[in-house]
Amino acid sequence: MKIKLRPSRLKVRRQSVKWIIVHHTAEMYKQPETKIDNSKFQMPGLVAGVHIQKQADINYHYVIDKIKEDYYPIVTRPIAYLCDWDDIDKNINNRAVHVAVLGSYDLKIPVTRLYEILAFRLLNPMLKLFTLAPNKIKLHRDVSDIEDLTCPGDFFNEGKMITLVRRFVIK
Repeated sequence: MKIKLRPSRLKVRRQSVKWIIVHHTAEMYKQPETKIDNSKFQMPGLVAGVHIQKQADINYHYVIDKIKEDYYPIVTRPIAYLCDWDDIDKNINNRAVHVAVLGSYDLKIPVTRLYEILAFRLLNPMLKLFTLAPNKIKLHRDVSDIEDLTCPGDFFNEGKMITLVRRFVIK
C-alpha cells in the first residue's frame, strides 16, 4: 500500500518545543491491530486508520511498535509539523512533540522493555535536544480537557516511565 504524502495539509511548527506528550494509539485509530500489543508489525493498521479518517498523516511524531520480540521507535511525522489535538490547550499542543505507544494500555499492562525503549531511545534524546526537564513529559490524560480520558491507558505507569527517564539521562 503506497501512502500519499500531503505535507501542504499539515501545520508548520512556529514555536520551540516545550512539552512531550505520551499517548497510546487506541484512542485515535479503531482498527483492532492498533489496540493489541503482539509480535506482528502493526504500523499498517495505523496507515489504514489514516486512510479511513482521510487524514494527511499519522497524528503522532513517533510511534513505538513491537516488531518480532523487541520495540522500536518509528518516526511518523517530522517534528517541524504540528499534530492536531483539539482537546489539548493550543499553548501546550503547539509546543509539543507527541509520542505514542502502539496498543491499548487500558487492556494490557505495558512490559518493562517498552518503558525502557520509550525512555532511552525517545524521551531522553528529546529532553537533551530541546533542553527540557523530565517534568515536561506529560501523559495525554493530564493535558486533555476530556475528563474521562485514560490515554495512554489505565495500566500505563507514569512513575515507572519517569524513573527510567532519570536512569537513562544523557550527559
